[in-house]
Amino acid sequence: MADKTMHVEVVSAESHVFTADIREIYARGVEGEIGILPGHQPAVIALDVGAVTLVLEDGSHTKVACHRGVLFVGADGKVIVLADIAELAAEIDVERARAHKAELEQRLGAGEDAAVRASIVKQDLRLEVAQHA
Repeated sequence: MADKTMHVEVVSAESHVFTADIREIYARGVEGEIGILPGHQPAVIALDVGAVTLVLEDGSHTKVACHRGVLFVGADGKVIVLADIAELAAEIDVERARAHKAELEQRLGAGEDAAVRASIVKQDLRLEVAQHA
């Protein structure tokens, strides 16, 4: 099975983010971590905020910050990640994410706000993905 691949498309609400033939994909579903290999049964998995790791044909890794969405595995083996927001690690502006997180943390200090807390989680994910790519 090591020489088999599957085609993946990563799409956000705003753009087409990534396409390639891959060996493996790992993501954070709402029910926990999941790994998909070639030959996986068809599935639809709700995604949480988390990194999606793609293992390419040559064994290299690409990371995508995924802010909720759905991972679909078709009967033909094609994998589609439909995300509310998806960002390749190489395209994340680390300084902007740090500055935005600091601003959000200041706002959070003024009182509990679920939307601000969720935005902080998104900035943490961006920083994690960009720094571990």
